[in-house]
Amino acid sequence: MGRHWSLIILLSLLQACSTQPVVPAADRSITPKQAAYTQPASGETPLQWGGVIVENRNLRQTTEVQILAFPLDEDGRPETDATSIGRFIARLPGYLELEEYAVGRMVTATGRFSAIHEGMVADSSYSFPVLTCDELTLWPESEPRRKPRIHFGFGASSGGRGYGSIGISF
Repeated sequence: MGRHWSLIILLSLLQACSTQPVVPAADRSITPKQAAYTQPASGETPLQWGGVIVENRNLRQTTEVQILAFPLDEDGRPETDATSIGRFIARLPGYLELEEYAVGRMVTATGRFSAIHEGMVADSSYSFPVLTCDELTLWPESEPRRKPRIHFGFGASSGGRGYGSIGISF
């Protein structure tokens, strides 16, 4: 019986460690909104921004993905419940399947600042920083974002007899 419970606990712990996309390390200290005004030196430091795709298009030799940016968590995943930190364009060489990288999907872009593109958001002018991407990480859409849910409980009772319990739940 003890072996049965050990197996259940082990499998639960392994499930809690399910695979997340691996996002390479890069500078997150400059936001897209700041980059639109300060224009960091082109190509020097790899930057990392992420958010939600709002528009995408395949061009002759590149693909451009317009992203509404949000702060990134420790794994590099956009925190979409936070306040937006601007918009940017992720430029990638070649063709990108736009059905996979569809509007509304979450991505994290790692690359180098290359330019400012003057464009429009609705009827307003907007300066989009352009990130020439080394990598564009697509986050799974069906996976809800959760912190590990492990709870420990301890209890004791006295009423003439000693009782106690220890509980672990996942």
